[in-house]
Amino acid sequence: MNTTLKTLMLGTAAALSLSANAQAQDAPVVGILGANYAIESARAQYEALAAGLKEQGIEFRFLDAQLDINRQVSQIDQFVNEGVDAIVVNVAGDPNAVLGPLNRAEEAGVMVFSIGATPGFEATLVQADLPSEELGRLSGEYICAETGGTGQIAMIEAIDIPVLAARWDSFTTAIEANCPALDIVARERAIPDDAATARPIAENLLTRFPEIKAIWTMGDGPALGAALAVKSAGRDVIVTGLNGEEQGAQGVQQGVVDATWDMLPVQIGYQLSQKIAAILKGEAEAPSETEVFTVTDLPIWSAETIADWKAYDDRIDYPGIQ
Repeated sequence: MNTTLKTLMLGTAAALSLSANAQAQDAPVVGILGANYAIESARAQYEALAAGLKEQGIEFRFLDAQLDINRQVSQIDQFVNEGVDAIVVNVAGDPNAVLGPLNRAEEAGVMVFSIGATPGFEATLVQADLPSEELGRLSGEYICAETGGTGQIAMIEAIDIPVLAARWDSFTTAIEANCPALDIVARERAIPDDAATARPIAENLLTRFPEIKAIWTMGDGPALGAALAVKSAGRDVIVTGLNGEEQGAQGVQQGVVDATWDMLPVQIGYQLSQKIAAILKGEAEAPSETEVFTVTDLPIWSAETIADWKAYDDRIDYPGIQ
């Protein structure tokens, strides 16, 4: 090859490489602050959020608090120090703990978005609200109907954070409004909220309350644990979960979990990604006050409908942010 031509080609390739690098450096960067990636429905939100950002040419980074609020505090500061353009926070514990770092993020010019509420912090631009109230209401109405509205029921809750507490608060409200003769005889907590933790809790409930009609759980992991306890005891007790995760769906398919409601986490994460992208790319103005949105028309997965259930990672291509 002609030496001059080869030099020109190498120079052009180098220029293209520099241009590509410059474009990559110019791409907005969003830091995703997860509360707990290990929870299937939470993972679906984070992955769908990342998938939507990737689709829009926006870079993302991910940090997992693993339900440790102190870790999340330092992670917010880490992203601010790294100079990300925006953060998305799913608060992992006491929301008061993150107020300081969120205020520091705002002062540094970092846009703040959230999955769930950020109580006390007013500068969140867009808040993707999980349909917690509707999950609680729908499951409450179901248990009212299935129990006949009378008798004893128990609840298995989890870590007391706003995004989860709304589930059991809404459930108890639905019980009081629709079947006041139904007696909530116990409210326990599964922390972590998985099957292994919930099973001995449910075993204890079955021993303490031999006439119990139903066990409501705040998620599919606890539902599976409670359902296995019921099956082992040979009892006829209604067990419900929430989220529509694979373990909940399998419990329904096996006939041990009576119902779970799909929180549509893929839709939530993806819709949030599109709102963030529009603001970062200048296609939409940043709202002057927090824009809140959620999803509705939550499917119930029961023996009658479970054939239509699809796994979260079959609903969207996960980028793999773990």
